[in-house]
Amino acid sequence: MIRGWGKCPPRPGVGIISKAMREKITILVIDDEPIVGDALMMILSDSGYEVAVARTGREGLDKAREKRFDVTITDLGLPDMMGLDVLISIREKDPGSRVIIITAHHTPEIVDESIRLGAIDVLAKPFSPSDVLGLLSKTLGEQDCIH
Repeated sequence: MIRGWGKCPPRPGVGIISKAMREKITILVIDDEPIVGDALMMILSDSGYEVAVARTGREGLDKAREKRFDVTITDLGLPDMMGLDVLISIREKDPGSRVIIITAHHTPEIVDESIRLGAIDVLAKPFSPSDVLGLLSKTLGEQDCIH
């Protein structure tokens, strides 16, 4: 179960998202490490999602002001601000926003704080393409349950 979803029951077909449906889904990736941001862009674009990448928190927030993204994936440690600050700003603008935190410093305290602030989940680096796509699929499939 993805933390932060509360008591939402599983629905039939969750996680089954066609490529045609993905073409309409927009994802903002915020990570200062080019290898991570570029890898996520390739994985997600190849899976049919529309992806934008930002290298700083400020750049990501600027992109989020210009356009509404279905999901934001942000690194916890950015050069200009913490990913939790990005999470707070995005959720203030749009309380229904879905934000996933990625971090190399995965601890129970970071997970708890991220979820408390409204993140869907926290994904530990390094992660595999299937980790990202699986979490994203669950996030999008359960969108009606997110608080």
